[in-house]
Amino acid sequence: MGKEIFKVSIISICILCLLTLSAAFAQQKVGGGDIKYEATGSLAPVLFSHESHVKQHKVKCNDCHPKIFKTKKSDLKMTQADFAQGKYCGSCHDGKKAFSAVAEADCVKCHKK
Repeated sequence: MGKEIFKVSIISICILCLLTLSAAFAQQKVGGGDIKYEATGSLAPVLFSHESHVKQHKVKCNDCHPKIFKTKKSDLKMTQADFAQGKYCGSCHDGKKAFSAVAEADCVKCHKK
């Protein structure tokens, strides 16, 4: 009977460890985490969230990397003109696939103080 209790205890400990690890992995940040892009003029910076794009909007890493953005953050000088030409954020945020990156009314969706 002692061996049976020992087996049950080992199995219980293993199950507890697996549940703990599963919870820890579920809490991990998605992709590169948040990236802050400084803006020019009076515009507030943009805090890009990989998590919201991946989890909420079902965007996959290879939808953007490396076609639109390099894998590692570089000092990009993105402009509204770039967005209007379908570059960077404007490749999806064109007013059709996602809200417009050049419509003045939509600026505050990314540029948050």
